[in-house]
Amino acid sequence: MAETDTRNQVLDVAQELAQTRGYNAFSFRDLAERVGVKSASIHYWFPTKGDLGRELMLRYRKQFEAALDAIEARTPDPKRRLKAFIELFVATLRMGDRMCLCGMLAVEYGTLPRDVQLQVKEFFGECERWLARTLDEGRRSKVLSFDGEPKDAARVLFATLEGAMMSARAFGDESRLASAGQWMLKAVSK
Repeated sequence: MAETDTRNQVLDVAQELAQTRGYNAFSFRDLAERVGVKSASIHYWFPTKGDLGRELMLRYRKQFEAALDAIEARTPDPKRRLKAFIELFVATLRMGDRMCLCGMLAVEYGTLPRDVQLQVKEFFGECERWLARTLDEGRRSKVLSFDGEPKDAARVLFATLEGAMMSARAFGDESRLASAGQWMLKAVSK
């Protein structure tokens, strides 16, 4: 296996563990065992766990941004864009009971390295800005209706999805997330 492939496999396993167990609940030794390499190899690519966490976040943000760009490219209707955004959360939960990586890291925020904390904040900010633009466009085109500023509605929608995802996981019932998303969509729809 090429070095780049192994490095990516380490990131894949680290992301899975962070999304299912939490950032503080796995070690480089855990990664090494799962990937089949020595811990020293992981330290070669990521000298510290903070370096690994920052790289995970950068990669996750890039992947999520690509998903949002794809939604915008194929979905001109703001209401349908919101529905597709909600579906990203449902799809994540369906991938082996995973949580949003940033939601998991936000729970552990106080124990994260500063660089990782900054990446989590950036992810939340990017999502809220995307939602605010979509909500604003929907209101201007009269397919969405809500009180207040789009940025405030975006914060509520995003926080609701993150919280509903936690609740769905705790109860082992993905319909809790799906129904929260549907309820939020109806709340802002005309």
